[in-house]
Amino acid sequence: MNTSVTDPQVWQRWKEAKRLALLATFEDSVTGLRVKEFCQRLSCNLGQQCQIVEHVWLFGTFRLRELQEIAAEEASVSDLVIISVHEAEGLPDEVKSWIDLWLSHKGARHAVLLALLDSPYGEASGSIEAYLQDIARRGGMEFLVDSREASAPRWQER
Repeated sequence: MNTSVTDPQVWQRWKEAKRLALLATFEDSVTGLRVKEFCQRLSCNLGQQCQIVEHVWLFGTFRLRELQEIAAEEASVSDLVIISVHEAEGLPDEVKSWIDLWLSHKGARHAVLLALLDSPYGEASGSIEAYLQDIARRGGMEFLVDSREASAPRWQER
C-alpha cells in the first residue's frame, strides 16, 4: 500500500495519543539535516497538540557499547525509529550491532521504521533498504522508505 507521510490515517494514533516518541540516527551532517527537515514536517502535520519526544544519535557514537545500550533502550520505547544514511553497500558494523540490541529489547511494541536514504552517486544499490526492510519484518514493524530518487515515501506491509 502506498501512502504519503502526511496521510492522516497513518498518523492518527499519534495525534490521538497527543504524544510521539521517536529516535533518529544518522550518518553525518547532511543526513542529520534530512532528519531535522522530516521532523519539522511531521510536527506540522501532527499539530501543536501532539508532543514529540526526540532522541537523536550520530552513527559514530555507536562505537561505544554503553551508548549502543542507551540508544537501544530509547528505540525500544519509540513509536518511530528513523535511520538516515547515504545509501552504500551496507551499514557500519556498530549500527548493525545497535539494531540487534534494539530488536532484543523491543518486545511487541507497535513501531514504524523509517529509512531516509540518499544515494551519493545518483544510483541506489538497494542493499541498505533491503536490510532495513528485513529488520522491520523481523521486528513486526511498519516500514517506510523515503529516498532522494523516490517521488514519495512508500509503506511496506508487515
